[in-house]
This record gives sequence, C-alpha cells and structure tokens, in this order.
Amino acid sequence: MIKALINGKWELVPDKHLQIGGVSFAYKSGLYETFRTLNYKPVFLNPHMDRLYQTAQKTGLKIQFSRSELLDMVNTVIAEFSEPDQRVRILAVPDHLILYTSSLNIDSSIYDGVKVITVYASRNTPDIKTTNYQVCLSAWEKAQKLHCFEAILTDNNGDVFEGSRSNIFWIKNEKLLTRQGKILPGITRQMIISKFSYPVEFGKLNVTDFKKIDELFITNSGSGVVPVSHVNGSRIGNGSVGKITRKLLNDYTRWIKEDIENLHL
Repeated sequence: MIKALINGKWELVPDKHLQIGGVSFAYKSGLYETFRTLNYKPVFLNPHMDRLYQTAQKTGLKIQFSRSELLDMVNTVIAEFSEPDQRVRILAVPDHLILYTSSLNIDSSIYDGVKVITVYASRNTPDIKTTNYQVCLSAWEKAQKLHCFEAILTDNNGDVFEGSRSNIFWIKNEKLLTRQGKILPGITRQMIISKFSYPVEFGKLNVTDFKKIDELFITNSGSGVVPVSHVNGSRIGNGSVGKITRKLLNDYTRWIKEDIENLHL
C-alpha cells in the first residue's frame, strides 16, 4: 500500500492502482510529474510545476488546486516521509490531485555507465507527460528483463527518439547533440540546453550511428545525467565515461545545489 495525499487528504492506495501505464491504474487519463529531493528539499520543482499547469491548460485538464496549494501539498508529502532523498510524484487526473513519494534509491554505479537496448515503439503524444504510458512501460519492462537500465525508442527506420523514461544526448567530434521534435521536452534536458557550457546542437540519430559516436548519455529528473556505455550489447566509444559527459555530471551536481539554495532563500 502507498500512503498518498489525494485532494489534500491522506489515503492508503494499493501500489498497482498508481502504476501509470499498467492495466490496474485506477484513475482516468491525466498528467504526471516526477522529481527528486535532496535532504528533504525538492530539486527543480518550479519548472516541473510550470510544465504541469501549462500542459493542463493545453489539454483542457482542470486542476482544482492553485499552485501555492500544490506547493503546500508537496512540502507535506516530503516531510511525512522518513528518508531525505526521495522520488516524488504528482498525478493530476480528472477530479483528483494525487501526491506520493518513495525512496530515491539510486545505485551510484550507474554513473560509471549503463547498458540500454533499443525498442521499436512510439508514443502517441510525445510532447505531453501523460499517464497514457503503456508503450513506455512495456519498453522499459523489456529492458529490465534483459538487465538493462533503459529502453531507447525507435521508429521502423531505426531513427532514435527518446528513452522510455528519459531524453537522449550524444557527442560526436566534440559536438553535443540531441533530437528536437516528437519527444518529451524533459526538465533536465532543458536545463542542459540552457545552462551547460557546451552548446547543444539539434540533430538526428539512427541505430546504425551508435558505433560512430563518441559519447552517449540519457537524462531524467530522478537519476539526472546517466552515461551509457553499451547499446544492444555494443560499446559506445571506448566504453568509459567521456570527458564532456563527466564535466556535465559535475555541473549538474552544482546546478542542483544552486537550485535548492535559490528556492529556499
């Protein structure tokens, strides 16, 4: 059972009822946001709330609580949990605003490089973080069965779009690139585009290009920046974390600390 704050009141909910993309999900289709905390403090909360309310307006979903009320709920849920580093989820579905949290539980070894697979799959509304998550959940479960960290979504031509729960960046000849269009505009992705000292260019990547690139990493709000060492069993570059990715890992840690300091001034 999960202790969740639903419309401002605590309820115990079976885990499977909150599994977005699963057949057991107990609510109507809506939106969701996931972010992490550091020592009980939310990380990059403002852009997550911005995206939630902007997307709700775009899709016509009515969120019956104001931004300040939601902020109070976020703080309540974080304070109730025993561990300082958490993975917090907000579900905005018709007639319900649901918040709950769990342990962040990150294995630090992922920052030495992870293995991923490619999966032929595409989301119907890639620009919206919706609870209609069946395609991504299925792809991620395939990756888990093969002991891989993530599934990279491709079309039938082998063109790469995004991960089942991440955005993708790659480095070739000292250039940092990511796809533009037909992907989720992730918060961490936007942070890198706007803040990283290396300029980000937009490009396209095919599965046949993995052997030609020098570095590859994926991003999401929970794990942050995660280097990729192998795709479908084949090594990326020399298989170790590249210099641009390593610099970004250091910068991202600094951005988290700066965001927390600014949020709590």
